[in-house]
Amino acid sequence: MDRLSQLLWLWMLFFAVNALWALAQAAVASTVGARPVSIVLGYGPTLLSARLGSILWAFRPLALGSAVSFDEPTAEGAPARSRLLQLSPPLHAAVILLPWVLQVAIAMACLGPTEALRQFVSGFAVPFEPSLLPGRVERFLALLRDGDLLRAWGLMSAKLAALNLLPLPALAGGTFLLLPWRKGYPVWAGLLGVLGLLAAVPWVLYVLYVVIKALV
Repeated sequence: MDRLSQLLWLWMLFFAVNALWALAQAAVASTVGARPVSIVLGYGPTLLSARLGSILWAFRPLALGSAVSFDEPTAEGAPARSRLLQLSPPLHAAVILLPWVLQVAIAMACLGPTEALRQFVSGFAVPFEPSLLPGRVERFLALLRDGDLLRAWGLMSAKLAALNLLPLPALAGGTFLLLPWRKGYPVWAGLLGVLGLLAAVPWVLYVLYVVIKALV
């Protein structure tokens, strides 16, 4: 498999994991009474958009994440109000966590239960082991070169689930921990969010550097 094919498969796997997360969150939220306002698949400029029912769907080219919005349209100048706040805390928690439980279930289907859980648990340590990242990326790209896409999908699902459940305010884990303050985040939560972002940006840039270097 040449480098262009590896890059294409890498994009497709990232897009699949993020799109399934967004669809799962939208499905869970709709089931418990909080229909999404919009679902955006990917980052960057909008390439396609359409309104299906009452939900605005958009497709963007950078498959590094997706977003599901529950903010109701309001009069100009009025603060947006999330439909999730209409839910009880347990149902709100289900909307946050169950989409990532689905990713772990997908990893189990691809890797087997024991291996998937091992990869999921070890995923929490990935941001704190930067020296191991180049080797991990090389091994992952080797799976793509060998055509072992099922294992690659399972590994990506398990690792991204773990990363997104880390207790940082911008991630699912942090949002879950802040549920007691969901109707008005305290100042310290905002400060933690800023600190988490300052720590995450260099790490994300390092990951992109390692991946690009491995592909080139």
